[in-house]
Amino acid sequence: MGKKSRSKKRSQRPSPRARPPRRLSSRRLPALAAAGLILLLIAGTWAWVRSRRDEQQDAVAATVQAVQAQIAAQTASAPTSEPTLPPNIGPVTGCVHRPAFVSRLNLGDRILIGTNLKGYTGLTLSAQQSDGRVAVYQHPTWDDAGHLAAYALDKDGNIYVAPAPFVSLENNPLEEQNNIYKIDTNTGVMSLFIKLPWAQPPNTTNPYGVMGLTYDCDTHSLYASSVAGSTYDEEMGRIFQIDLAAVSIVSQLEGIDAFGLGVYRGVLGKRLYFGSARNSSIRSVALDETGALNAEQRLEFRLLQAPGGQDERAKKIQFPKRDEMLIKAIQFNYTLRAASDFQQHNYTYRYVPAKDVWEFVQVRLHSGVE
Repeated sequence: MGKKSRSKKRSQRPSPRARPPRRLSSRRLPALAAAGLILLLIAGTWAWVRSRRDEQQDAVAATVQAVQAQIAAQTASAPTSEPTLPPNIGPVTGCVHRPAFVSRLNLGDRILIGTNLKGYTGLTLSAQQSDGRVAVYQHPTWDDAGHLAAYALDKDGNIYVAPAPFVSLENNPLEEQNNIYKIDTNTGVMSLFIKLPWAQPPNTTNPYGVMGLTYDCDTHSLYASSVAGSTYDEEMGRIFQIDLAAVSIVSQLEGIDAFGLGVYRGVLGKRLYFGSARNSSIRSVALDETGALNAEQRLEFRLLQAPGGQDERAKKIQFPKRDEMLIKAIQFNYTLRAASDFQQHNYTYRYVPAKDVWEFVQVRLHSGVE
């Protein structure tokens, strides 16, 4: 029998209903509009910030280039040997030259004056020779006053020097510590020049007398500082102006313990700069046309406040350049010490005429004590 064909009926799925398009709720329209506005504001702000940043960078680059060009122009036009200062500004020791007797010693051109050369008592002259040797000369009279420290030269080449005890008083009697000695430019002989008066005599607690000396070519004056008679509680030192021609004291200040001295002519006239023997301050007083000392002190600066500065005393104040002050400073507390115990720092300051002040430049440790 023939089989009947079965036709499989496929189940047909109902076709999905077409969904109507979703309509935005009227409540969401304001929120979306606000979000779009915020995005536009953010994008606009970012573009403005980038634009301003680019403009600022361009401005900074232009400024840097202008400053560099200005510095290059100033460097090219400025003299390298002398600072740009009024002609009357600077130190007052231009007339000083070396003693006449030195030419007979055949030591050479570069001669160093020393008062603490190892193995010697008193003043010495030394110079390095062509073969590397160091030649040393000392006149027989240069150790007559014991150990020496401060010295200054005048326009004729005379050397003025003061005693200072080291370690002991064996070579430096107390009663002689306020003396100043003179080494004659022609003969080289050292002899007593002047005895400075003290408020109180030196003592074993403070055995020091004259501490600093400096010279002024304009008035042919020698300035000297002394701490004779000062105690821990009382400052009884003095600063003297000495007329070298008359060998007499023509002006003095009382109650000041000063160490190193130096005269400099600034925009407002000449001043005597001095370092305190009691702290790290550098002070000054005005000088009149005769070189007389004015009693009103001006604080210039303190070594301790300089970057890298120490609580030291200005042993020497020098002006190696027209606008430069060099301070050689050591520890000091009025007690006897060996010369080898002192550590010296050299401080450099630069004069600013527009402000009549000294600005710190640098401080360096110096090998040895000068």
